[in-house]
This record gives sequence, structure tokens and C-alpha cells, in this order.
Amino acid sequence: YQELHSLLGDRVTTSPVAIEPYGKEGSGYMAPQYPQAVVWPLSTEEVAEIVKICAKHGIPIVPYAAGTSLEGHTTSPKGGVTMDIKRMGGVLKLNAQDMDVVVQPGIGWMELNDYLRPHGFFLGVDPAPGACIGGMCGTCCSGTNAVRYGTMKDQVVNLTVVLADGTIVKTGQRARKSSAGYDLARLFVGSEGTLGIVTEATLKVRNIPEYTALARVSFDDVHAASAAVIEILQKGVPLGAVELLDEEMVKAVNQHSGLDLPITTCLLFKFTGPTPHVRHDIDVVRDITGRYTTHGYHWTRTEEESETLWMARKTAFWAAQSMRPGRRLMATDVAVPISRLAECISETKKELDASFLFCPIVGHVGDGNFHVVIMFDPEDPREAEEAHRLNSNMVLRAISMEGTCTGEHGVGIGKKKYLSIEKGEEAVRLMQTLKRALDPQNILNPGKIVDV
Repeated sequence: YQELHSLLGDRVTTSPVAIEPYGKEGSGYMAPQYPQAVVWPLSTEEVAEIVKICAKHGIPIVPYAAGTSLEGHTTSPKGGVTMDIKRMGGVLKLNAQDMDVVVQPGIGWMELNDYLRPHGFFLGVDPAPGACIGGMCGTCCSGTNAVRYGTMKDQVVNLTVVLADGTIVKTGQRARKSSAGYDLARLFVGSEGTLGIVTEATLKVRNIPEYTALARVSFDDVHAASAAVIEILQKGVPLGAVELLDEEMVKAVNQHSGLDLPITTCLLFKFTGPTPHVRHDIDVVRDITGRYTTHGYHWTRTEEESETLWMARKTAFWAAQSMRPGRRLMATDVAVPISRLAECISETKKELDASFLFCPIVGHVGDGNFHVVIMFDPEDPREAEEAHRLNSNMVLRAISMEGTCTGEHGVGIGKKKYLSIEKGEEAVRLMQTLKRALDPQNILNPGKIVDV
């Protein structure tokens, strides 16, 4: 503690009151596991010095930004130090001609978009409100825009990373393509702070589309909606986003956001691009959806109406929580090949409808990713058992369809037991080998992704 205090002054604390917000994960259903201290660095160099001190004494370090992750990533199962990087929240440089921006890890994606908007740019990924770049790199997050712009790894040009011994590494230059050696940036994106701590990121930025249109289409069931999406994607329609809400989630967003959507499964479509292209895409989607539903095509008429509808989708998790006050949220997160989407969602929905828990569905179905928001009381053994049963069945179902246990939330603690089922023992052993090579003392976010 004295060495950290000498380096940071009042930017280190062991106060139980100050530590209390840390050691928890975003949804709150996992038992809190607290650190012994919290530090607030201001620069890459300070991060490196903190890591060197912790490495000397074998003290675990858990990187922390917004704390919005959902699989126990920010808990401290081995105690140690939580490194809160939120004060490293600046934009270091915008290279407008090259369409990239250099940022620190503590800046939120929404704040970054506020900075970029006057320049005509935005960041291509849009996870839950509040998420910061550091955690977004850590979990390889995505959001509603992934069907058009890809996930976080597709936004990263290069990273500056502090390794477990305090070494500072830059993964590359700013060229948009390079075949010079190993792709180090992608090694760290998705590693959840277990291999290194991201202190700077150079990210691609996208042009704000000339025109954006939103539409809502209702369906009788999730199978029909999913089947429509499959055909739309197979036709090559370049959607900006396509989101699914089942009837239970529609009830929740109606109550939470003051909307009056029909209580049935619906798809929300976002069309972006030059006006003639958008109009063409709209016609194609209208024709296809008309073969799967008798419900009409409903357009938002004003920018305010569009923003209200899309924000209702973006806050769906909070909407679900508002339907069951006092319950915790287990945010499941599977993804399957597009051809298996309708089958996977339909089988999942059948099991959810037979459960006594409130479990609405919401999904980024344009890339085969969907979530069941399971509301339950962790202190009630019957509810806890049912929640974990539903989650496990959903994960195993997705894996059996050549899918994944997590499309965007990451592994953390909650999904570790499924890695060997999905990837095989050999792949997990390779991950363990990488972990041991880069972090031989196991001090960087220990207990996450793989055990060593």
C-alpha cells in the first residue's frame, strides 16, 4: 500500500466505503467479491508502474471501467487491487482524413460519439448505455449495429497495452491493413484483461449515414420473425440493424418507455445509407416480411419518434427489470449460425413459456445473437435453480447448433464451464498456455475465461 500511495497519493484507497461499489458484476446476480484496494491511474505510465508494484508482490489486478459487464468480469475472487481507469477518459487525437480516433480506455462510447458527431463520424459498435472503450475491448462487445459494422475487434486499428510485468506494448501502426507478424490487437480484444491492460486504443470511425429510417413489423410468433430475417439476410440486404423483441419484452418496453406497441413478437429495422439505396432496401424488406406476417409495416414519422423507439430497445434490460422489482437479472447471450436462428429461438421460447419465471427475449437477430433476460431471486433456491437451468439449456442448445455460449458479453466467470464444450479441450489448453506465457504469476484478472 505504501508503494502505491507514494506513486498515486489520494488516488489509492483501502476504505471499505470506497471499495463497496467494486467487486460486483453488472446484473448483480453473482455474489460480490471485493478487492482490498482501488487505484485510479491517469496515464499509461502510471498503469505500468502500478502493475510493476503489484507484480513484485504477487498482487492480483482487476481492470475496471464502467462496470457494466454481465459475467463477473469485474469481481475480485482473489482479492487484490481494482484498477479503475475511468479517469483516463480522453480523446487523444482525431485523424479525420484517415477516419480513425485515438482514445483512452475510460471514455464511454456515447461520450465518444458526442465528440465525433460534429465531425460527421460515429463509432460502429453500440453496446448498452454506459459502456467504456476499455471494457468494450475486453469483452469484444458489439450491439445493434454489428450486422452492419461488425463487433469491437472490427473497429480496432491498434492498442497500447500494459503487460503483467509492466512492459508497455503497442500492437501496431495506423495502416488499415498489415500482414506484419501476429495480429496482437486481436489477441487482446476479447481477453477480458487477463493478458494485458488496454491504456490506449486507435479505433475506426464511420461516416454518419446520409439517411436513416426505422420500421416496426409485428409477427404472430418468434419463428416467423426469425425466418423473415434469415431470408432478408440471404438476399444480401445491407441492414443498419434488425432487432427482435418477443411479446413479453414488448410488454416491458411499453410500460417502461410509455409506448403502445401491439403485444406480439416484433422486429425493429434500421435502414441507413444514401436515400435511393434505403428506399430500395425498404421495398425488398417489405416484400419479404409480407410473406411471413399479415401485420402491417409501421414507419416512424419523425426523428423524435425514431429516437424514442430505438431508445426503448436500447434500454430493454432495464425495462425487464422494471417488470419484476426486487429481482436480479441474468442476461443470457448466445449466438448461432443464421440458418439455425429460427429453430434455436423457437425451441428456447417453448421452454421459457413453460417456466414460472419472467424471461423475455431480445436479440440482435441480424447476426444470430439473442438474449433471454431471466428475472429471478438469487436467494430463493427454487428460482435460482430454474434460472440456471434455463440458461444452461439455452447455451447447450446453441452450442449443439454450432453456435456459441456468448456472442458479445464475454466469458468472465459465468461462461467458463462451457468453453471446453464449445471449443474443445485442446483449444482451452492453448488459451491456458497463452495465459501462462503472458501472465506467469496469474495476477491479471485471475479466475476469468480460463483457470491456470
